Amino acid sequence: MSKSKNKYKPQKRYGSLKSDGMIIRSAFSMETAKWFVVALLVVFHILPLVFLAFGDIGKNLLSTVCMTYLNPTCIFVILMIYGVRVGFNFKMPMLATVIAAASIAMYYTDVHQEAYVYYTFVSTVVMFFVYGIFSFVSAIIGAFIKHFLI
Repeated sequence: MSKSKNKYKPQKRYGSLKSDGMIIRSAFSMETAKWFVVALLVVFHILPLVFLAFGDIGKNLLSTVCMTYLNPTCIFVILMIYGVRVGFNFKMPMLATVIAAASIAMYYTDVHQEAYVYYTFVSTVVMFFVYGIFSFVSAIIGAFIKHFLI
């Protein structure tokens, strides 16, 4: 007599930690990541243009509020939602870091004098690592949350 599978038997909800792990990983697909990339582009490239439209006051707000508070918060929220929806992969946090680093060099530094060129390079490299850490940590937290929601 052969055993048949009972489709009404409750399935095991969580796998073992050795086989599945606590962080759900997924393959990168631009189809699933396109709206998250659009959100990152809006936050890092369109929002600074709105601030720069207000002149010197907008430039001061851009360099103080956006670079230190708004951008890290937005990158954390966007990639945490990505981690919850899709899971963790290395390509999306790296893409977010490159988008963020490009905006640092474009909008947040002043290169009218030769002394500021060194500052532009150093601040871009430092913020590349800061935004990279924020993006990787938030994507990992999102995938960790997804593990408990499944």
